[in-house]
Amino acid sequence: MCRTTLAWMTSPSRRSSNLCAVRGAFLLWVGLSVVGAGCHREVASGPSRSEGLTGRTLPLLASPALRLTVAGKLGARVVPVVLDVARPLSMVSQACFDGGAPAPEGTVRAPEIAGGFRAWPVVALPVLTVGGATVPLRTAGLSGEKPCSVTLGSDVLEPYALTVDPLRREVTFTASRSREAQPTAEVAAPDAAREVHRVELSREPVGDWPLLAVRVTQGEAELTGPFVLATREPFSRIAVAPAEAQGLQPLETAAHLPPRTFAVDSMDVAEGVGARPLVVEAAGRWDSPSSLGRLGPDVWGRFTATLDAKGGVLVLRRPRVRAADATEVGSVSSLRAGRAEGPDAAAASPRSTETEGPGGMGASASLTRPAATVGAAPVLSGSIASPPSRSTTSPATTAGTAPKASGIASPSSQPPALPTAPAGPSAQSPGDSSTPPQSSSEPPRSATPSPVVKRQQCTDAHGVFSEEACYGLHVRKEPEGGISVVGAVFRDLPEGGRLHLEPVGPDGQRLESGCGIGLSFPATSRGLTTQHRLPWPSLAQALPVCHAALVQARGFTLALFEEGSQPECPTACAFVTETSSRRTVCECQPTPLGEGVAAPSRKAPSREPPREERELEPEDPR
Repeated sequence: MCRTTLAWMTSPSRRSSNLCAVRGAFLLWVGLSVVGAGCHREVASGPSRSEGLTGRTLPLLASPALRLTVAGKLGARVVPVVLDVARPLSMVSQACFDGGAPAPEGTVRAPEIAGGFRAWPVVALPVLTVGGATVPLRTAGLSGEKPCSVTLGSDVLEPYALTVDPLRREVTFTASRSREAQPTAEVAAPDAAREVHRVELSREPVGDWPLLAVRVTQGEAELTGPFVLATREPFSRIAVAPAEAQGLQPLETAAHLPPRTFAVDSMDVAEGVGARPLVVEAAGRWDSPSSLGRLGPDVWGRFTATLDAKGGVLVLRRPRVRAADATEVGSVSSLRAGRAEGPDAAAASPRSTETEGPGGMGASASLTRPAATVGAAPVLSGSIASPPSRSTTSPATTAGTAPKASGIASPSSQPPALPTAPAGPSAQSPGDSSTPPQSSSEPPRSATPSPVVKRQQCTDAHGVFSEEACYGLHVRKEPEGGISVVGAVFRDLPEGGRLHLEPVGPDGQRLESGCGIGLSFPATSRGLTTQHRLPWPSLAQALPVCHAALVQARGFTLALFEEGSQPECPTACAFVTETSSRRTVCECQPTPLGEGVAAPSRKAPSREPPREERELEPEDPR
């Protein structure tokens, strides 16, 4: 028997005081019941948590690598909001509070994906809005990150399925559905325009974050097991101990340094569904017994992906591809379809769009130009095929070379007669990389048979195969000013490649900048994207003339695609080449090795430099 009850039974005075206390407690309980019932009715009559962001499409903040970060407001302050489906607790950094963070209301212990638990102080938050919708987040864990950021974890994102479009750099929120309610017809039914892969997700028993099966290969070594589906960091990560136990070797092993990265041949979630080759982070401390690492946007971001952690499914979509002879498409593909029309014309490509958020982020409109068609004129050996008013080389093309090109004609006009120019030093001078081809009166010579190399063609939105559909460009006007471009390649690049761009001036015509602009891609599998502001800020110091010219641009269009990556740009990069000085400056994606640092190639045969480069070398002193 408790002490209060015993005192109330034995002492009249204590009995009276306890009776008052019991009566007061009863009245308090009744009052709380009434208030609680009223609060319950108010919550029930309002919108549910899943209705806040459902149906909204938000632009991701501009970044070379794919990051799930959108713009939001914490009170009256604009803050970046990170979407992290693998974190059970939403977080806020101390830098988001002017004058210091508020006093903690308590402490919470949350599990970490690498294993173990961590205690976080919990603080009250001002009203958080994302895309015009109020996020039901009143408290969050306080992190010590230096830049201001808010991280939405699964405590907020669980009711939603996130669809990420890497080309448009947008995320769409829809209501989560159970695995049984998922539309399997999308995967089962044949689709002429795209291939669809459905990957089942499981949930970690302690942290409740999504897990999926991943296979990693490096030479003959193979590691297969569960990985955490992550959206916060752009890079995947592999636990060192289980990887080395299966024979995988970190890059730093030969130098006897602590492991930091793995250069793997492939990282797949299904047969042929993933990325290859790839550099991933090495996790020296990974004590989780339920996973071998995390799978980041460097793999699933090569697809239009729908992440439904609560529904237990990951849906990956990408254009279909088929093999084609290289003799049909050539080593340089022109992607032009006439000059741009209008001051803000988008690129003339089936996958070229332009969006503008009026007054800020959260709203966008797309403008798609008609698809270009491949001309039927043959390409002769030792000559360049081109319309009379255009050259099939760009200012960034190496001088003195004459690659073959496939002509492009507008669907509404007849293809003009294609003159030819003999290849060799007389076709182009070493200092001029964009000289138009000259006509020749000599009869065409028979083409020299060349080995047939298999290339890939991709499907457009209507399911039609063409090489032009393998390249995408998205132009977006940023709310704070300036223009960003996103380039994508939907086919394999065994030797890398370059997408050359043309700036469009305020009058809607091509802007003569005296500089070559483009996007460079390393040797990789299909689906790689990169986003850059043009011009980027540091270009003003490196190439001030090009920076001043590109500031006047109101848009960019696709010009041509060329095999082989830019030598100065080892990873996915934007490059600008000053024609007069032939100097090239790049802005590259970060990698686990550092910004713009690529993994050493296993196949690096030495080759003699081309003749035009040897001519530029200084003579030996006499």
